Amino acid sequence: MTFIAHMEIAVRNTCKTDPEHHIIMVSGSRNLTIYKNARQGLFMLKQFKSAVSLVVLLATVTGPVWATTPVSGAVAQGQLSEAIQILHSGQGANPAKAINALQRIASQGDRQARAEAMLWLGRAYRDGLAGTGKDIGMAFEYFQQAAGREGLNPEAQYELGRAYLKGEGTDRNLIAAYMWTELSLQTPSKISASAEAQKARLVTMLNTVQLEKARQLVEQLATLYLQ
Repeated sequence: MTFIAHMEIAVRNTCKTDPEHHIIMVSGSRNLTIYKNARQGLFMLKQFKSAVSLVVLLATVTGPVWATTPVSGAVAQGQLSEAIQILHSGQGANPAKAINALQRIASQGDRQARAEAMLWLGRAYRDGLAGTGKDIGMAFEYFQQAAGREGLNPEAQYELGRAYLKGEGTDRNLIAAYMWTELSLQTPSKISASAEAQKARLVTMLNTVQLEKARQLVEQLATLYLQ
């Protein structure tokens, strides 16, 4: 049985609650018994199920959005630099040229260029860069694609963790926030210091059981699905 199947069974079979002893029984691949307050247990289960759903999604998506012939890396990087410069130029800029260029690279560039284009599309729609219309739902989708196995962009993984922490374009999920923030730190990048600060904040917000489960998911996702 696959790891994904085990995780789905673990969630589906979480069915016994003993209020008198405040025990949540979780059966599945690890037969994990969590001794904690019942309300905390149910909250943790909701967060865990959301994180598992994300793992299932990333494990099954094959990236059809990017299934096109890559363009030259040098050409893609030049277009990326120009688009990013437009986004940084301020509210007086016309964002259409930058957005169109980034969307073109996201569908035709090589792997690294595609991921970076998705990252900046996410930032543009989240922050309204250079007058881009804000759309946090679309921003979240771009971050998710750039962070997953087809992109593996550490900055996008950090931004995805931030989105889960703040509930931007998705439900707030602290386990998923920790998971993606920690994953982003496995590859040094320009946002590593910000990721360390975000991780430290999340550590104070998660209880012991949630933190352990988040760390298990980081290991499983990194070794099984992001290679």
